[in-house]
Amino acid sequence: PSPPPPFLPSSLSNGLIITAAMTDTKGELKGVDESLYSRQLYVYGAEAQRKMQEANVLLVGLKGLGVEIAKNIILSGVKSVGLLDSEPTQVGDLGSQFYLTPDDVGKPRAECCVAKLAELNKYVDVHHVPVKSGCRMPYLDETVLAKYKMVVLTGKTIQEQVYVNNLCRKLNIMFIAADVHGLLGSVFCDLIELTVNDVDGERTKRGLISEITKGEKALVTTLDEKKHDLGSGDYVTFTEVGGMTEINNTEPIPVKWKKKDQFEIDLDTTKFGDHVGKTGYFQQVKMPKKFSFEPLEKQLKRPTFQFFNGMEAECHCLRAAVSEFREKNGGRMPDPTKPADAEAVADMAVAFGKTLELKMGSDYKALEIDAKAREKLITLATGASAQITPMTATMGGIVGQEIIKAVMAKFSPVNQLFYFHALEAVPAGDKPSADKAPQKSRYDDYYAVFGKAVQESVFDMRMFLIGSGAIGCEMLKNWAMMGLSTGSKGKITITDMDTIEKSNLSRQFLFRPKDIGQMKAKVATAAASAMNPSLKIHTDAIRVGKETEDVYDAAFWEALDGACTALDNVKARLYIDSRCVEFRKPMVDSGTLGTKGNTQVVVPFLTEPYGEGARDQPEEGIPVCTLKSFPYQIEHTIQWARDKFQGWFANGPSEAKSFLDKGAAYLEELAASPNEQLGNLESLTELLVTSKPSDFDDCVKWARLKYQTLYHNEIVQLLAVYPKDKKDSKGVSFWSGTKRRPDPLKFDAKRAQDYDFIVAAANMYASVFGIGRCTDEKKILKALEKVVVPEFVPDKSARIASTEEEAKEEKKEAKSEDGGVVEKINKMTASLPDPSSVTLKLAPAEFEKDDPTNFHIDFITACSNLRALNYRIKMESKHQTKFIAGKIIPAIATTTAMVTGMVCLEWYKIVQKFALEAYRNTYANLALPLVTASEPFFPLKKEVKLLGEKKGETLSFSSWDTIDIKIGDDMMKTVLRYFTKTYGYKVSTMVYGTAKLYASFQKGTKEMKKLLKKNLSVVAKEISGQELPKTNYMKLIIICHNPEAKEGASDEEQLVEFPPVRYFYK
Repeated sequence: PSPPPPFLPSSLSNGLIITAAMTDTKGELKGVDESLYSRQLYVYGAEAQRKMQEANVLLVGLKGLGVEIAKNIILSGVKSVGLLDSEPTQVGDLGSQFYLTPDDVGKPRAECCVAKLAELNKYVDVHHVPVKSGCRMPYLDETVLAKYKMVVLTGKTIQEQVYVNNLCRKLNIMFIAADVHGLLGSVFCDLIELTVNDVDGERTKRGLISEITKGEKALVTTLDEKKHDLGSGDYVTFTEVGGMTEINNTEPIPVKWKKKDQFEIDLDTTKFGDHVGKTGYFQQVKMPKKFSFEPLEKQLKRPTFQFFNGMEAECHCLRAAVSEFREKNGGRMPDPTKPADAEAVADMAVAFGKTLELKMGSDYKALEIDAKAREKLITLATGASAQITPMTATMGGIVGQEIIKAVMAKFSPVNQLFYFHALEAVPAGDKPSADKAPQKSRYDDYYAVFGKAVQESVFDMRMFLIGSGAIGCEMLKNWAMMGLSTGSKGKITITDMDTIEKSNLSRQFLFRPKDIGQMKAKVATAAASAMNPSLKIHTDAIRVGKETEDVYDAAFWEALDGACTALDNVKARLYIDSRCVEFRKPMVDSGTLGTKGNTQVVVPFLTEPYGEGARDQPEEGIPVCTLKSFPYQIEHTIQWARDKFQGWFANGPSEAKSFLDKGAAYLEELAASPNEQLGNLESLTELLVTSKPSDFDDCVKWARLKYQTLYHNEIVQLLAVYPKDKKDSKGVSFWSGTKRRPDPLKFDAKRAQDYDFIVAAANMYASVFGIGRCTDEKKILKALEKVVVPEFVPDKSARIASTEEEAKEEKKEAKSEDGGVVEKINKMTASLPDPSSVTLKLAPAEFEKDDPTNFHIDFITACSNLRALNYRIKMESKHQTKFIAGKIIPAIATTTAMVTGMVCLEWYKIVQKFALEAYRNTYANLALPLVTASEPFFPLKKEVKLLGEKKGETLSFSSWDTIDIKIGDDMMKTVLRYFTKTYGYKVSTMVYGTAKLYASFQKGTKEMKKLLKKNLSVVAKEISGQELPKTNYMKLIIICHNPEAKEGASDEEQLVEFPPVRYFYK
């Protein structure tokens, strides 16, 4: 399943400090194109983005891996990328280098693709670096290198890498060497010395405190046993701690984990004041971490590995052996058809292992490669000459992220060698053979790894790709390179209803600025087809779901070889998964969340379906009382502002529009919904009677009075009900723990937040009524001067719920005292104008977070920050408010590329019909960096002991299994009797879709007796109210009585579950 939504950052302040930077997005994002980079800014932050935009990177080698790396760092927005590769394009390069064409064969690679790479990002200087005569391979000397902050080598021998690495060290230039050899990928990082302030990219933890003990090492307990999520070695500071005030605002203090809700701090509090319970916050502080690196020539002998799956040392030896083979054979790679070449590479790897010094405890030992490990190296060496897109995309994402981390000095770098292999993507013991011979084709590298027979199966695949966003674009590119669906039987069907926006361009690399506004699937299809004109693609702009099963019907699904999801929500994934289960088709899912990515492979009968596995965690709702009166986090004030937006500018105007359209009929419908009646009538009265504006000045007046109500009057009323000194029955202050005592605001047009609120609210209100917008400061201030604000006197007898229980009780009491409500409803209804006399055309707002001109985020930011001022919560910038209010999923190009590469490796396994142990579900967090792979789970098995004709047998089934009933279309009672006779159980309930066709407790009723005599297909059609499916069967859920259930057994024990039933009525 896709990673869960991110925890949203929350930060509180104990001071009422207002700075322009808090609400001034221009200040926060100075020098950064927020509209282009918005999604990745939520991963890296503006400061890191600016550092990236100052970095010059030299990339040497433009085969498949090189172009993937170049694409990822250009999309991300480095300052410049120099491309150096004068080698002539080979026809085999076209299998992974997506910016080369058949016309480029024989021409220098870098020159051929520089223009296409430059199109990816107008802010990045992408240039060709010509070969300088007299320079040692790979064409580099100090004058070339000195212009760059980072140098990246691909496709070079270890001897060449060592030479350039040493040259870079001399010039204090960071260095990365990366390669793909068939199913083996490698990365070496030498960043010399790098200090990062954020090692993992996770939000800092923050929480309320219940107790702090006094002692040499104090123990801190969180409020209400909430998990603190801190680990030993983390650092924290404290604010707003009552009594023990000495602990506030100290230097960061190291902590030690004790329990989920307790941690110890390395601070002597013996002489501090006593902590006043339920006061104060802890705040995690990220401390700088320094990473030191060794040059490659040292790491070759004494390597430091970033763990993947325990085969790192053997892969290290193989990488060295491939390089040695090239040097001894005039630069050529091992031939995939010659067993002697693979054997020679394996022997070199074994010999190299004996020279290694691997750290084992306090000692260093050589690596002994046994016969079993040697066989694996022979398999990997067989395709070592190849660069295939599943591997170049995976490694291109990983290497691209390492470059970005290094130049922006954020997150943890690879330390120092990382090896990734996909040995399980070919049969165990795979060796060189004639089937792997080149065909002078763009697919020669795929033949070298998988063989001609497997690759031809890929050509004929019929695939369904759902989504053409970031993952969809990368997947189409990969499939174009693989030749998937280029055969006579092949076909890709892709669907996506979305159009292209500017913010897509930083990671959805098939799109260009000229494509903004066009359908994603159509543009992506055209771009992928340009990369490989042999692709066979059908493009749709149709939502996939129950409502389109007439399009994506049984015939469509039965013809598929598999489905691939490129979606951003769980509901859609679950639907696709259910269709794959029904039609027994494989599916590979992937998802990303910033630097995190995962893949899940679903294979009929072998693995659990997607819907059977873990799920995204449901969002925790904010209690109504917290939103209404007691916020303590910025998320609370932002959600409150979002609700105001929805009520004032969307829902309210929509209801008023319905009233004007329907008139009396609307009021009748509203009367039938008493829970909504009063609120809707209040909105109608405000919009059409009391606050109907005639010009922009009226809109300013409306905004100013709303300000007074929200930020002054309601706060004064709250404090009248709960005074500053109020205590509970135990003598604890009411205003403690999560309850922050607010202060009313006095309007000041010179204060940024106040003025911003008036401008945004007035313009939003004006838009609803079709009144022209205004941002003229003089006109707005003049309109404000004319507003008369009524004096407010709080109601001392008023009640305000402080808990959810009190709120429910008040709601009950309000229902029992509805006499005044009825009078109020009648009065408001009578005040409404006759709809036929109103010529007004209202325009309800539809929330759009990415339009900087519509005032939507401006309003929510100002509205939220003013409430934050009330409650002394640290305000948030417009940029961060947009992230929280818009529920934006952070996304970057590197993670996307990596997961799609991993997905494509799984499709090669599916084509070869491998056993379960070959498949891999993967999870990666490139910020750490962490890449893990594990075997999928078996599908969950259930068993039923059968009775009747099959008595003595046991029915074992999983989600993939069905019971097929093929007795023709017969009466429902005949079908029920057949089931009971065959399996020995009486049917309790039979359901078709959401329609209950039969329930045993109703069998004596007249209606059920009639239904039992009708054909089951007729019953299904009548009760469901829908046409029957185009398939020749209906899918039924049957639950049976358990004859062996004991008296007093639970409902669950009294029933027996069977697998879904396919009733073939045709």
